[in-house]
Amino acid sequence: MTALLQTPLESLARRIGALWWTLVLVGIAWIVVGFVVLRFDESTVAVVSIVFGIMVLLAALGEFFRAAVTGGGWRVWHIVFGILLIGAAALAFANPGGTFVSLAVIVGAYFVAIGIFDIVWSLLNVKFPGWWLQLLSGIAELILGFLASRSFESSAVVLVTFVSVTAIFRGISEISVGFAVRAASVPTKSAIR
Repeated sequence: MTALLQTPLESLARRIGALWWTLVLVGIAWIVVGFVVLRFDESTVAVVSIVFGIMVLLAALGEFFRAAVTGGGWRVWHIVFGILLIGAAALAFANPGGTFVSLAVIVGAYFVAIGIFDIVWSLLNVKFPGWWLQLLSGIAELILGFLASRSFESSAVVLVTFVSVTAIFRGISEISVGFAVRAASVPTKSAIR
């Protein structure tokens, strides 16, 4: 089959094939992080900062994975975004016990950036099953990013909820793509004959 006749999902499935399960594992990790973060309260801002740093590092790894399986100009954007996410993680790790205001700025910037990226990516990939999940996730991330950036005096509980919800949405999106890639990479009975 020529590359021109393939859907984006078939092209992705052809590139990563048997590695579909890595997307599912990353999605599960995102969901676990989301639920773990919900258990923290106002007295654990340093822990929330470290968990946020780990979450952003996972996002960076996801971007580098996407860069490895994506061609053209999108590869460059995935690499650039991955590097920016590593910078955000370094800021979160550098001063985990710092003020909540600095964490709110980092989280707000992260949500705005990832939200815009997810919205654009989902709209450009409407042929993928579950593309709308990433669109909803991007819209929620964008709204939460603006709210987190504006509410410097908000409680840690609000920010923790933002981080948790975004992680859970990201996990659902990654699992959806993983299983879609698996379904597209499994040959049908008619293709085997």
